[in-house]
Amino acid sequence: GQSGYSCNIGNGVLLHQSNGSYDYTLTVTWNGESITSGALSQSNNNGDHVFKFYLYFGGAMRNHYITINAPATAPSSLTQVNKTATTITVSWTALDSSDADGYVVNVTNDTDTVQTVQVKGSSNDAITLNGLNVETTYSITVRAYQQLLGPASSTISAFTHCQQKGIHLAYKHNGNCYTNGSYFWDSRVKSANEAISCVLPGTSLTTGQWVRVADPDDSVDCDNNSASDPFCCTNVTSPNATLNLYLAQGLPGAQEGWYKCCLPTDCSDPNTNIIFANIFRFAEIESFTIADLPSDMTVYPQEYKLNCIKIGFYQYGISMSIGSTALANYTNCEDRYIDNCNGTVLVSSTYTVRYTVNITWDGMTVSSGSISQSTTGDQMYQCRVADRPDSNAIRIRNVTIKVPATAPSSLTEVSKTATTITVNWTALDSSDADGYVVNVTSDTDTMRTTVKVEGRSNNTITVNGLRGGTTYSITVRAYQQLLGPASTISVQTLPVINSINWTIVSSITQLNNTQYRIDCLTTTDINPSTHVYWLVNGMMKSNSNYSSIDVLTYNNTLLVYPDPLGVSVNVTCIAMIGKVNYNQSVILHAPSGFPNNVRGFILNATSIKVNWTNSSETNGYVIEYTTGGVTRNVVSTSENEIILTDLSPMSTYTISVYSYINLPSVNSTTVLRFDVPSPVTSLSVSNVSTTGIRVNWTIPSSDNYVAYYTISYTPSCPELSSVNETVSVGPHQSTTTYSYTIIDLYSGMNYTITVRAGNVLGGSELSMNTVQTEARIPSGWPSSIQVLPVNSTVNRLTLNEVNCSERNGLITGYTVIISNSSITYNLTSTERYIILNDLAFGTEYNISVAAVNSAGRGPFSDPIEVEIGIGM
Repeated sequence: GQSGYSCNIGNGVLLHQSNGSYDYTLTVTWNGESITSGALSQSNNNGDHVFKFYLYFGGAMRNHYITINAPATAPSSLTQVNKTATTITVSWTALDSSDADGYVVNVTNDTDTVQTVQVKGSSNDAITLNGLNVETTYSITVRAYQQLLGPASSTISAFTHCQQKGIHLAYKHNGNCYTNGSYFWDSRVKSANEAISCVLPGTSLTTGQWVRVADPDDSVDCDNNSASDPFCCTNVTSPNATLNLYLAQGLPGAQEGWYKCCLPTDCSDPNTNIIFANIFRFAEIESFTIADLPSDMTVYPQEYKLNCIKIGFYQYGISMSIGSTALANYTNCEDRYIDNCNGTVLVSSTYTVRYTVNITWDGMTVSSGSISQSTTGDQMYQCRVADRPDSNAIRIRNVTIKVPATAPSSLTEVSKTATTITVNWTALDSSDADGYVVNVTSDTDTMRTTVKVEGRSNNTITVNGLRGGTTYSITVRAYQQLLGPASTISVQTLPVINSINWTIVSSITQLNNTQYRIDCLTTTDINPSTHVYWLVNGMMKSNSNYSSIDVLTYNNTLLVYPDPLGVSVNVTCIAMIGKVNYNQSVILHAPSGFPNNVRGFILNATSIKVNWTNSSETNGYVIEYTTGGVTRNVVSTSENEIILTDLSPMSTYTISVYSYINLPSVNSTTVLRFDVPSPVTSLSVSNVSTTGIRVNWTIPSSDNYVAYYTISYTPSCPELSSVNETVSVGPHQSTTTYSYTIIDLYSGMNYTITVRAGNVLGGSELSMNTVQTEARIPSGWPSSIQVLPVNSTVNRLTLNEVNCSERNGLITGYTVIISNSSITYNLTSTERYIILNDLAFGTEYNISVAAVNSAGRGPFSDPIEVEIGIGM
């Protein structure tokens, strides 16, 4: 295979800029069978590794080869030469010197690589492996090496000898040692070379013997054999007393089973040494045991294994069960050619195979994979082995795991604090429990506590390190080899912070000087001076004011003020236990808005009504009113008004209204003169007509309380009276000017206009102006017209003025009509005394007079008849 580089990629390392030399590196891994580099892989079974480097530059190609020497074949005939309890000696056929520089021997067991030893020199072909474990099976391989390792030889398996000081069993065929109670398949002890050796090191044999356990009087006759005694023996007297037992013929069913060996004397000697061996036909259960029972009872659910070891005949069926429920069931097992039943081969020569079932126990149910079985109390398991196809021997072995059948009763809370809970329960009988496991959990606390209480009579525990104010589920189980069923109660720890409340200490009328006390009740499990502090709107404050209420509670106190007004105060009490902070908060709410449109209304000489509108939630109001440097406060819980009494007239009051929920808002203020109003200003008239005018004025300043205006107008005609008109107004007008229209006036008349502002306390000073209505022709005529002689030829006409209410303007003159049957003539005069000439004596005349003003001539008076000189 090949790996290529593009020079544009820049994989090379520049060595010399001057000559353009680069270093390119290929990393190769060799596992004895394949060469790999990154994702590339190439099998190589031909010994030496030959690598070729290609260089392309323009049209030129350069090649360079490099060879790495590796043996092409493995050493052959790897063989065990010798062994002891701690050593194994192996040898192999060495390769030619041109094919190897030395060898590497690799030694492993079931779980690990034990040794890797280098043997230098191509001609060396043996090594003794030291430091091995007693009675352990090892796998051994050897590889030749040159620059690299070559392929591995076939693997051999070697078992170290036993190393025993006392009586023990050994298998003469391979020298392996066996423990007391070992099983031996009859087909493997049928000759002297396959005998079971009973050995007592360092002693001389005297009268040792083998005896069938089922019949202690039936000792093995080592010199003769029969159907009832199918064994033969050989022996070694010294230096190690040895009795070798083997079958001289087939083993009858009645003769299989347990045998004991006694050395150096026979079994009747009470001081002899004894060891047992089981010799069986067909298949047998070498052991059925519980493995990996939990050593830590606090881990739940619990897991362990059932191990059933079958030995002997290679065709069989095996099952493991609890009650009638099969946890594993293998049929038609065949150990010679195939591994079809998922067992682990321990000793291939005797077809010793271990079968394992993994068990999970949750306190109520035994489960293995998808199989489960409810159970209470002791768990009794069975392993069954039957040879196939005839089931000549059915072997059954049982094993029991001790498990409490009932839960501890009367689980009760004894006491608790913020961080501890003490519980007790009624202990089980001593035969039903070795101890107890207490499990503490919470839905909200990540901490999970499981405590083992050793001793079957112990029935009380205090669980520490809990969180305050947290509900815990507390479960107690008795245990023997496994945990039993549970009793459960729910307990809540005392809160670290029991409560937080506020109380107003001073009156709300003190506004920003109002004092509020915050009380935070905490557990006595903490030091309040060092482990309690406050946050007031995010600002930290230390805790210096606290007192003990009782043995379980501290009262921590903080005083706060509304500063600034209109801002809510968030107070948080924080208590620390360990690395956990607990907190509770209380909010003193201030209104989100403040009163609007504050207005004062004078009711009488000592009272003012104040009202306002409000746009936010409130519990009430504080009204602050000041005059002459004296401030008073009053609280109102009404909707939007209050009456202030006992006031001083002829004073100016500044009135502020605050709303409050828990804290006061900012204020809204008005100023009110508690007095008669100030005079109006800028009195003027407009829209003057013949019969009406509009009177205009600037209203008093906003601190004046005006309830009405009185408008007086007095005509210049003395016969006419003044007229007063009063108009009520809403106080606190939004405009600065006011207008009033007067109608039904006399035309051309001069009027004096006065305006007075007023309230319940009286009226202001007058404001005055004058005006004349527009003129129109007089509506009346002169009265009392007379003609009086002055002399014989001159007469004087006199008349009275037109009534002032009918003049309709300033009379500027008069028109006189003098007529009789023969003449009529007019004359005008500006005077009320008119000299008439040229009137004929004794002649009658009709005389009428009309007044004239700027608008024109008015109506003529009714004519009077005058005879000149006659009766005058």
